[in-house]
Amino acid sequence: MPENKEVRTRFAPSPTGFLHVGGARTALFNYLYAKAQGGKFLLRIEDTDQTRSTEESFKTILESLKWLGIEWDEGPGAGGPHGPYIQSERISIYKEYTEKLISEGKAYRCFCTQEELEAKKKQAEAMGVPYVYDGLHANMSEAEVQEKLKAGTPYSVRFKTPSKTLIFDDIIQGKVKFETKLIGDFIIVKSDGFPSYNYAVVVDDGLMKISHVIRGVGHLSNTPRQILIYEALGFPVPEFAHASEIVGMDGKKLSKRAGATSILAFRDLGYLPETFLNYMALLGWTSPDGQEFLPGDILKKTFDVHRCSKSPSTFDVFKKPKGDEEVATNFSSLDQIAEAMNPKSKLNWLSNKYIRELPIETVAEALAPFIVNRNDIPAEYRDPKSAELRSIVDSVRVYLDNLRQAPDYIAEFFVSELKVEDGEAKEILGQESSPKVIETFYSLLQKSEPKTDEDYKGLMAQTGETTGQKGKTLFMPIRVSATGKAHGLELPILFPLLGKEKLLKRIEKTSVQVGISLP
Repeated sequence: MPENKEVRTRFAPSPTGFLHVGGARTALFNYLYAKAQGGKFLLRIEDTDQTRSTEESFKTILESLKWLGIEWDEGPGAGGPHGPYIQSERISIYKEYTEKLISEGKAYRCFCTQEELEAKKKQAEAMGVPYVYDGLHANMSEAEVQEKLKAGTPYSVRFKTPSKTLIFDDIIQGKVKFETKLIGDFIIVKSDGFPSYNYAVVVDDGLMKISHVIRGVGHLSNTPRQILIYEALGFPVPEFAHASEIVGMDGKKLSKRAGATSILAFRDLGYLPETFLNYMALLGWTSPDGQEFLPGDILKKTFDVHRCSKSPSTFDVFKKPKGDEEVATNFSSLDQIAEAMNPKSKLNWLSNKYIRELPIETVAEALAPFIVNRNDIPAEYRDPKSAELRSIVDSVRVYLDNLRQAPDYIAEFFVSELKVEDGEAKEILGQESSPKVIETFYSLLQKSEPKTDEDYKGLMAQTGETTGQKGKTLFMPIRVSATGKAHGLELPILFPLLGKEKLLKRIEKTSVQVGISLP
């Protein structure tokens, strides 16, 4: 590609469902490469499949891209010099180029019925050979064609495939070779008048001056047909880059059914858009210095499609399945997704880093939707601008893998009525050694003035030395006496935020409930 040619990339989803990780990664790679090269990123909606395309899917795709922060320079809502950017609004354009191809003898009308084509396919299967259309109507006379048209015979339009060896260099996959005789004359306009995918995409990319087509490796088999159409129409052939396959923890392709969850589900699970962008960028690409935490504008400055690997990339968000199970099945709720997630995923590692390192104002603002309806948190503390809320979030964020975990931690600071109702918690306080541990910790707390997490760690260590207890028999009784529960926030973090006086009162309340006498 000449050095002075502007880099122009595009993302062209079909509005037939939600945006999942495969599509989102394609959008991201195109967006980042355009930004890194000082070029333009376009969004085009490919809705020629009229039976499956919906307005709801269209809106969901736009919402997903906007949440991720992937902004298009040209496309729906942004306009641009090469519109319209919705394929169903470009039918007249495709017709113009179809007539051109037919008049030049590069395409022809095919009057075969669906039944006839099915019969030919079955015959090929019976003979054990790949089905290639036989070109039955390729050489019809103009008079024969006009007779069929006057009779109203339905037809599709087929591209007349030249016989040649097609070789091209894919930026990621390397040199690729195809024999066009294995393709045959393929349909470019369906009998309903709408263009096929391979045809419309070439007309659009040619007219929109797309310089690089970056997409998943599953589209590699479409490339020879598209190159032939580029050449027939006289459009420059763009550079192709087919990104690696995305697989689950079981090494199997990540299908729409197995783990390919809607991008917006990760928003609703409390992952920041910065986190998910960073994670997706690492699915098949590595940074020049090998770093994986890439905040701010680092990705926009350093991403290069030439550094993508052709090896499959692992989407490790969901747990590795057992036996013959799939990575994950279709989910009906966020709780189901959360349950299926791998707690040690790279996504969680990155998420924790972003939550810890982003400005506390940013984190508190992102947290707002997760606490707005939490009545166990006082209303004044649900305001993301609240200094008290920010202080609490700042103290607990080191423990968060996502913001959905935060409300329970925050609510812990506002518990007024402690009740030991949980069976496990009662069992812990019923252990023979528990009363002594609680009495000792309470006594040491009364006599000291702890302020920091280290101060409280020291008090618990002293309690252990005095009572001879350690591990669970030391920490669990203290936890239950302070919170009424067997699980929750790390005690050295919780205690300084509660403060000495509130902590003493909590221990007194739980001890009364289970009959423990305090000094």
